Parts: sequence; structure tokens; C-alpha cells
Amino acid sequence: MSSSTFRLDGRTALVTGAGSGIGRSTAIELAAAGATVGCADIDQRSCVACVEEIERHGGTAFAYELDVRSRAAFAAVVANLASRTGQVDVLANVAGAVAARGPLVSISEEEFDDGVALNLKSFVHGCSAVAEYMVRIGGGSIINVSSGTVDGRAPNLGAYSIPKAGVLQLTRTLAMELGGDGIRVNSVSPGYILTALTAAHYRNEDGEMDAGLERQIVDTQRAQIPLGRAGHAGEVAAAIRFLASDAASYITGQVLRVNGGLAMPL
Repeated sequence: MSSSTFRLDGRTALVTGAGSGIGRSTAIELAAAGATVGCADIDQRSCVACVEEIERHGGTAFAYELDVRSRAAFAAVVANLASRTGQVDVLANVAGAVAARGPLVSISEEEFDDGVALNLKSFVHGCSAVAEYMVRIGGGSIINVSSGTVDGRAPNLGAYSIPKAGVLQLTRTLAMELGGDGIRVNSVSPGYILTALTAAHYRNEDGEMDAGLERQIVDTQRAQIPLGRAGHAGEVAAAIRFLASDAASYITGQVLRVNGGLAMPL
């Protein structure tokens, strides 16, 4: 298999959550592989910064302010990107966040609904929006980012982990439904990755960073991870690039765990 198999030259990719963390690293990684990248995030300023970073390295990218919870807004971004480039070949559904913390039975209906909207329904919106364009060009690759919480215990994170588990079933369902159209649908499940999302675990009840809590969590994670360290956003982005490329041309409906060995389901 030649290195060109991992290239994305001439392709257009849309990355949600491109303003920070795994999303930003993914946008930069796909652009480095030759793709034109639509960088979408609810934070327009961070999106523009990501585009500027890509352009500084000779890539092509466009910034989109996007609330992924809106089906209409998602469809409009996809339509605009397709009109600019003529196609949409790759979707990296990365955007997501912990909407509420606490025992599941104590979380309000509104908090749980927000978690589902942000971490599951938004993925449905994105897949639905790109599918018609991918069918038109004869195929494509969708990568849905789930979470390592689906393989372990996640107390007080039910509004996040339950929708993320749904992302895996969404991936399997669409892999079956869209495979005949040449569309591959896979999921990446990150383990303990150093991002702003994981940094939220280090805050105490008043929102301030707690250095002692950070050391405790990091040391606990390191002790449980066979590779002995936390992961980095770029390592998840590399997995997404692989699944987007022709190197993964016969892979669909699968979960790629980027977790240092933290979970090893058979």
C-alpha cells in the first residue's frame, strides 16, 4: 500500500467542532493530507483561527459558524460547502460536549434532552445532510466520534455517555443503509485525550481549576492505560484521516478505539 493511499487530494471534508481539541487537529490533519476543509464550530472566532492555520501551511479551508443541534443550519453549511467545491467527500462528526453532570435520576429533562441533541441528534443531522451529496458523487466517508465512556463506567455523565453509545448504533445502522451507495460509515472512540473537554474534569464545584484533582485523575488514568500515558488530539485526528482515506476502502460499520489500550473489547 503506497503512501498516496492515505492522501485526500481533490476531496472536500467537513469537520464539526473544528475550533478546538480533536476537531481542530482533525481539520488540520485532513488539510495536510490534501483535502479542502470546511471548518465548522459554534465559536466562529475559533473556526477562523483554524482556517488561518491551515492557510498558513498552504491548505484551503472555509470557516462556518454552526450550531450542530440545528438540522437546518447543518444542511445549509453542507449545501454552501458543496456549492463552493462541487462535492462533499468526507464528514468528520466531532462536535460534542458534556451537557450536564450528576446522577442520571437527578438530571432535568431539559439537561438530558440537550445532551441527546448535542451528542447524538446532531450526528444524525450531519449524516443526513451529507448523504445526498455523497450519493451524487458515488460514495464518501463519514466518521462519527464517539467516546471512551461507552466501554467503561461513566457515573454522573449519563447525559453524555448514553448519547455517545447511541452514536455507535447510528454508525452501524448507516453503514448498512448507505453501503450500497459507496458510503462508508465508521466511528472513532477516543480514550483519555488531553483536550479542553478532559480539562473540565479538573474543576471543582465553583468552576476553578483544581491542581490536586488534576494530578489525581491523570495519575489514575496513567495507571490504567497500558501505554502509560494520556493521548493527544493529533493521534485521534490521524485515525480519522485513515478512515477518510482509500487506505480504509474496505472498512465500514466499525469502531476504531484510540485509547492506549484502556479498553480492549473482543
